[in-house]
Amino acid sequence: MRSYEHSVAVVTGTASGIGRSLSLSLARRGAKIVLADINLAGLEQIYSEVNTLGVQALVIETDVADAASLENLAQRAFAHFNRVDLLINNAGVLSSGASWELDLQSWQRVLNINLWSVIHAVRSFMPRLIEQGSPAHIVNTASMAGVTSGPWVAPYTVSKHGVVALSECLAAEMKDAGLPIKVSVVCPGPVSTNITQDLPPRDTPRSGRLNAHLRDLIHQGMSADELAEKVLAGVEAGQLWIFPHPEVRSAAEQRLHRLLKN
Repeated sequence: MRSYEHSVAVVTGTASGIGRSLSLSLARRGAKIVLADINLAGLEQIYSEVNTLGVQALVIETDVADAASLENLAQRAFAHFNRVDLLINNAGVLSSGASWELDLQSWQRVLNINLWSVIHAVRSFMPRLIEQGSPAHIVNTASMAGVTSGPWVAPYTVSKHGVVALSECLAAEMKDAGLPIKVSVVCPGPVSTNITQDLPPRDTPRSGRLNAHLRDLIHQGMSADELAEKVLAGVEAGQLWIFPHPEVRSAAEQRLHRLLKN
């Protein structure tokens, strides 16, 4: 296990799920952590847990859908710790239904939180990371939905494809500019988190069955703690692509095969 004793990590979506587990895994490795989430009660809880591990932590209430809030996060993180070595853009939400029936608010909410949050973070943190002049790493949480496509979760899928594309572009830009900043994009399969909690129990027979299936799929997924360890292992190996579930790589290969076969 690599030590992060002299590193500062910023993690969004830390109040629960994957963000919480990543924060604790980093704290156990000795990292100083900036905990960012819109859920203040959850932030206070994870701060308490991180604090018991004896590392420095800073809590910043952050609405990742808002550019000004991400700029505030970057400004305060650098002002407090004077540096950032690891930025993990992790916050995410899910909606379900037919792509033509979902209202505009549903589309905007998912795209704002899942995709625009990463764009805002890159715009706010990257100039500071470049000016910092030392090696750093950006990790963007995408999904199996970022390398495959399927029915009934179009906003989520569109957002995660965008995160994958942005990550690839950013990695290529870092290489072309000769900058010491690595990029990783995480594409997990089902992970046991509370991401389905906002799905309605039953709107129509179809959506009721769909949401019940999604809840069951997520409930049976990989634990967030296991995923966090796999993510950090990928970061430590310098991987652009992090596939915690082997079936995700296979699904992506099958999609590419279908694309090339047409």
